[in-house]
Amino acid sequence: MRKHRHRLGRSLLLTLFLVWGLLSWFAGPTVRAAPSAQFADQQVAVQFPTALTFSLHVVTQEPVTRVELRYHPVSSIAITVVRPPFTPSLDLHIQYTRDMQVNYLPPGTEISYVWRLYFADGSWVESPEQRVLYLDQRYQWSVAQDARVQIYAAVADPAYRQAALAIVEQTIDQLGQQLNVTIQGPVRVVLYPSAQALASALPPASAEWVGGMALPELQLILGGVPAGNMQEMRRILTHEVVHLAVAQLTENPYNTPPPWLDEGLATFFQQPQDARFPPLLRQAVQRDQLIPLQALNSSFPADPTAALLSYAESESVVQYIIRMYGGARLGVLLRSFQQGVTYDEAVQQSLGVTIDQLDQSWESWVRSQYGVGASAVGDLSRLVLAAGLPALVFIGSFAVRRARHRGK
Repeated sequence: MRKHRHRLGRSLLLTLFLVWGLLSWFAGPTVRAAPSAQFADQQVAVQFPTALTFSLHVVTQEPVTRVELRYHPVSSIAITVVRPPFTPSLDLHIQYTRDMQVNYLPPGTEISYVWRLYFADGSWVESPEQRVLYLDQRYQWSVAQDARVQIYAAVADPAYRQAALAIVEQTIDQLGQQLNVTIQGPVRVVLYPSAQALASALPPASAEWVGGMALPELQLILGGVPAGNMQEMRRILTHEVVHLAVAQLTENPYNTPPPWLDEGLATFFQQPQDARFPPLLRQAVQRDQLIPLQALNSSFPADPTAALLSYAESESVVQYIIRMYGGARLGVLLRSFQQGVTYDEAVQQSLGVTIDQLDQSWESWVRSQYGVGASAVGDLSRLVLAAGLPALVFIGSFAVRRARHRGK
């Protein structure tokens, strides 16, 4: 749906340009060219995590009536426009400071910006585009990269960042086969030396238990991984790369998939699996403390124990969908979000049940596995399910395309 609108927008834009060109040819120029401007200096000072200060020195032939700073993350089309105050002069020195604690951006965000100067006759001139990488200055960052992945690590050991690069590359390749998706790049990964260090770079009031974060709109992954803990590095990075893949598979202008589906898939595919999940699920079943699926449609709880149970349940729901409905239906469920449907509509259209009915049937299934006297089957059943998932999810993508074709 979004692609179609983009195509229409480009056609309309081309028509407008042609009309404008014909009118200009008949009527001749009505506004003279903007006065020249010499952009002597453009700088950005990073004061992480509090501020980002843009500064400009420009010399013009005529007085400037208005100044705009226009900036945005490189991967975003949404432009922020500010009009900093200035003292009129032909030799301008201008500064603008963005409060990064109020207007948060994550470390690793690449920002594009230009300055635009307006004159009394309505003409304007724009500076060449500049870019700045917003990084945490409290750490020294080492880089490893290739065409698809960029690793920024606060750990100096070259083996650390090379291991991270290999894990992300391998996960991108594996998900390409398993989910039939090509993750757009380059993917930038910013790795702090611990979860505590990462927490200090996140927005205020972030959950204490966060060890990694994916921001698909920025093609960015954040993680907190101590040197020498390769198992934790693999778990966090494989988990977060799945989020990038899910974001592409479900992309639409209206919403994102529910956390239970997004996090369920990420925990399902992460390596290694979290050994805490089976006993946690068994305990929740025996104590009658399972969280309703409707509650997992929104953000997971801040409480670490409740959050961990939310992840465990979400992975279990994904396992259940694959076992009971097949990987093809899971593929249909994922891609149904591309049509901008609600959570209820996506589940109803792809699985033929409501979310409440899915919750009830899943709860019966999980109680049969983790009830009193039942043995955990998590790891083995998960491996069996994963083995059959790649082709089935691939088939699911064709099911959605056929459904769309029938609807046209």
